[in-house]
Amino acid sequence: MARHLGQHAARRRWGDAQRPAAGHRHCHRHPCPGRPAHEQRQSETVSPRGRHSECEWRNTTEHDDDFALSLHMRYQPAMLCSRLSSVRRPPSAVRCQGECPKRGQDSSKSCQRRLESCPLFGQSPNRRGIVLLAVLFVLVVLSLAAYQFSHLMTSEAQAASSYMRSAQAKSLAESGVNQAAALLSDANAFSNVLNSNPFSNQIFQGGIVQPNDNPSLQGRFSIIAPVDPDNPGGSGQGYRYGVTDETGKININALMLLDPSGTILHNILIGLPYMTEEIANSIIDYIDADTQPRSGGAEDEYYSSLSPPYHAKNAPLDSLDELLLVKGVTPQLLYGSDVNRNGIIDPDEDDSSGLGLGWSAYLTVYSRERNVDSQGNPRIYVNGSDLNSLYQQLGTALSQDMANYILAYRLYGPAQTQQGTGGQTSGSSPSSNVNSNMNSNNASPNPPSTTPVKSVTPSTGTGRTAAGGAGMATGAATGGGGGQGGALTRNALGDFSQGQPKRIASLFELINSQVSIPSTTPNTPATLYPSPLNDPSSLETLLPQLLDKVTTVRGTEIPARINVATAPSAVLAALPGIAETDIGSILGIRPSQTSSDAPDTIFQTPAWLITRANLNPKTVQALDPYVTSRSQVYRVQSVGYFDGGGPTARIEAVIDTNGGRPRIIYWRDLTELGKGFNLQNGP
Repeated sequence: MARHLGQHAARRRWGDAQRPAAGHRHCHRHPCPGRPAHEQRQSETVSPRGRHSECEWRNTTEHDDDFALSLHMRYQPAMLCSRLSSVRRPPSAVRCQGECPKRGQDSSKSCQRRLESCPLFGQSPNRRGIVLLAVLFVLVVLSLAAYQFSHLMTSEAQAASSYMRSAQAKSLAESGVNQAAALLSDANAFSNVLNSNPFSNQIFQGGIVQPNDNPSLQGRFSIIAPVDPDNPGGSGQGYRYGVTDETGKININALMLLDPSGTILHNILIGLPYMTEEIANSIIDYIDADTQPRSGGAEDEYYSSLSPPYHAKNAPLDSLDELLLVKGVTPQLLYGSDVNRNGIIDPDEDDSSGLGLGWSAYLTVYSRERNVDSQGNPRIYVNGSDLNSLYQQLGTALSQDMANYILAYRLYGPAQTQQGTGGQTSGSSPSSNVNSNMNSNNASPNPPSTTPVKSVTPSTGTGRTAAGGAGMATGAATGGGGGQGGALTRNALGDFSQGQPKRIASLFELINSQVSIPSTTPNTPATLYPSPLNDPSSLETLLPQLLDKVTTVRGTEIPARINVATAPSAVLAALPGIAETDIGSILGIRPSQTSSDAPDTIFQTPAWLITRANLNPKTVQALDPYVTSRSQVYRVQSVGYFDGGGPTARIEAVIDTNGGRPRIIYWRDLTELGKGFNLQNGP
């Protein structure tokens, strides 16, 4: 007890020391609210702490009030209650001022209880739950913000993942284009890996680029091409795994290079479906060098009147899409009903107009033909002026008989035959020799019989002999009997420098031909030598070799011709001088693009048109400037996809494989046009 009283006295002395002195400018005497004046005066005289014991401290800090409360709450609750009753309070606290107890009229415990219930420092008893509500509101706002942030981040993650997978699908499609370019341009890979058949090959189906145990992450590519409409095969799916031969189309630029007047191009264009005279002439006017419009065509005068105006190009086209600038050409005519450009008329594509795939399936500006043989070596130019060098080159590349005959043909030209006493007894001409000994039914798709055919050589008298050759009546001298011709030798050719060498326009004119070599002996008739190609039994061997190694075109490139082994029937029908029966024979005998077998080597040159399809040599000779049987430029459509579904990508490209160095000469991303093919349920 004494210890507590001592502590109490110390606290009182410390409090008095902290109280301002009387008369201090910060201390003012104020009556204690709710107490009579006489008690106030009595308090002033009786108080042991002096007359300022009941003085209210003004301008004190909230810390001082809190300290006073904590200091005297326990030891002087009555006095503290009296002091707190005089503290200036906001209006909200006026209600409690009357509850301050008078000194000596209340116990310390009851006063303390009222102090605990009395609002301090401007607080209102009607706002006790506002903090809880505020905290709850803040939590709700933070929760919504967190949810919004989480949703935003989830969406961003999904978008990033979708973009990443789309980019991966595009990379898969690009991988397909690159693989196709590598396989098509390498001779060894073409023959060994592709089995010389890039048009229908399982190596282009479902190539795995990104292996993964999770199907949704395993990436593949497939090279897709539409089936041949003339020979669809039995798959029924409308497409095949392979490439499209761009050489099987009509090259507009090449035909203009072959004939700058545009006559040949006009005659071929007019044979296409839905082509009119006006549109054909407009196409020629747009790319020819002159500014004079053809009948129904258009030049700068027409194009400058359009909005916006532009000029006719008057130069070769760089892309097939440029045809859309030509008068009369519409997207429907150029691309037909194939909206998604997958090469197939899908069920949801309206083909009521019958346009099909449009002219884009028949026309191109990308095909190219290098003047090289099957080994990539330059061909021998048969019309060279140096006959000695030509003879040596031909002797190396061809048989000696074939080399001798070509030189004789250059020196003396073809012999015109007449019927005479030593001529053919049947009255037939040499031009019919090959066809008369082969299947003459051009409409039949069946190959000729492999039964050996008797050699066709001229003979004296009424018949033909297989050995020693035969003399034929010539148009020289009197038209009498011809001299006997044995094997044509170098000595029989004479001097290579004599006369002016004749020019060979087409190698096919050597078929069913003969050469008349004048005799060096006076009064001796000329000697006739038949072409080795007149013998049908050797024609299938000699003609492909001749067409592969020899050319009638000077230069490293030939204006791109049409590959009759892959051209659609509509393109074949547009060729000049070809009959409908000839088209049927070609379609029936050529290799199917849906077959996975390696094609016969006979189809590497146009020789098969005569030896297999049984076309007349004169017909093939007329087609020679326009047709070939070799592919060097390919169109591919690569699809990148994932096994388990997800985004797909389609890329269309044209690859020039000449010289073993592939060049991408056309590239277009078709992804925006739709999937095109449903490959994700399987490879």
